[in-house]
Amino acid sequence: RVRRGSLLIARFQSRFGEIMGLWPWAIFGLCLVLATIALQGCSPDDEHAPTSTMVTTTSIPDATATTTTTTAKASAGDEHCAAWHNSNCVRCAEGFSLVGGKCFYECSSDMEEFAVVNATGKGMCLDDTTFSNCSDEMPFKWPNTNESVKSIRLFSAWQAGWPEKRRAKAWARLADFVKSNGVKVLVGTQISCNETDDDRDWQHVLDLMQMIGVEHIMGLAVGNELELLWSKKEVAADPTCIPRLWKGGYFWNKTVERVRHMDSLGDGFERIPVTSVFGGFILGMEPFVETPNAMVASYLANATAEFGRRWAFSLNIYPYFDPGNALDPGSKDQCKNTIARCTCFDGPQCLTKAMLVAMRQRMKSVTHRTDDLLWMGETGWSYPMSSTLTMPMRRCAEFSSRQVYETYYKNFLSWDLQMGDMRGPDHVFYFTMRDSVNFGMEEHFGLIGQCGETKCKLQKASDTTSWINEDNMMIGSRSRAGLLGNDLVV
Repeated sequence: RVRRGSLLIARFQSRFGEIMGLWPWAIFGLCLVLATIALQGCSPDDEHAPTSTMVTTTSIPDATATTTTTTAKASAGDEHCAAWHNSNCVRCAEGFSLVGGKCFYECSSDMEEFAVVNATGKGMCLDDTTFSNCSDEMPFKWPNTNESVKSIRLFSAWQAGWPEKRRAKAWARLADFVKSNGVKVLVGTQISCNETDDDRDWQHVLDLMQMIGVEHIMGLAVGNELELLWSKKEVAADPTCIPRLWKGGYFWNKTVERVRHMDSLGDGFERIPVTSVFGGFILGMEPFVETPNAMVASYLANATAEFGRRWAFSLNIYPYFDPGNALDPGSKDQCKNTIARCTCFDGPQCLTKAMLVAMRQRMKSVTHRTDDLLWMGETGWSYPMSSTLTMPMRRCAEFSSRQVYETYYKNFLSWDLQMGDMRGPDHVFYFTMRDSVNFGMEEHFGLIGQCGETKCKLQKASDTTSWINEDNMMIGSRSRAGLLGNDLVV
């Protein structure tokens, strides 16, 4: 026992000596850490993001273990902050501007800023490319202006073919963008030949609307340009789709179902305006087109009877694709008269105004009122040329030129939305934020080129090589069939 006790004492003395030998180094290390922290705290421009505490709870059979973890702050508006000070963002990365302590995307241009008239009555469409691939790059200002975007049109909460792993982050970014900038959203939900897909989309829409908040919902749009659904190749494979959609009542029944479901949420959702967005094709008959493939007149009669003044009439207008467009008399490649007619907004000769006047007149014949809500769901101009632009306008290079593209956009921004003695549109949307892909083909209606670009499409520089292919033919697509020519506008 004595020998064993002596051995224990000897081991203790040896271990104590080792510990005492390391003690000065431990003190030195602690001093070094404290000095580093002190120096960071004195830095005038703290490059480190503030931290937040995350508590995770893990259940085990007999107890609950709680773990506290310190992580970098990662809210949607913080991810592009380049410099922090005292937990506040003080500088954003290139292409982003500081708004209320958060970084939001803003493209730059070397051109003078354009003026915006009646900005509260204008919004921008959120294209598929931006929403699905770079939702952190939604412009909070109208490109080439100093005016904030106050409304956006959302076509889908999340399409079936988009990566599901991106949805949560895209929604968080959208909600942060909307709430931080006081933006209203016209939310769309799809109507197609596939009820399962439609119901999945609707559930996403419900979840997203509640995430955004009722105070930021401008309206609910059920379907988009369904009067043209019969012309889609993918629909032709199902001969039962169009009869079921229109004559079978699927479209109308889903509209009522969607609105009632939204209303059941309460808290103001029951007062949100509702609509379905159509194209100029519906003006081809009085008051609206009524064929087995597009029973729009019956649908709108039902909608206005069911929802009254809550119903908003919505029309997409694309002068770029109007079938009445023509070359100048005696010319093989000039179209100055058509350009003038298509790019203006406030004169009697302007196509957009003529179509809105016709729409107001048709609305009155249905509701016997002159002040129903009227929204222009889309309008825009293609630069470079759209591949779906038909003859003879393809021969007129000026029609899809940068200059005409700029003219159309500037005139849209300066439009006061007035139509003389007749009430003008209550809200209008410009298509779109970015060039995007539609049915596998690139579109060039965007005010910005691609994701990741920090510059607006419109610049002083005349170099357009990035927009033109090897044959010097402009490419892109924005198919909008059936817009009216002057001969059909009353």
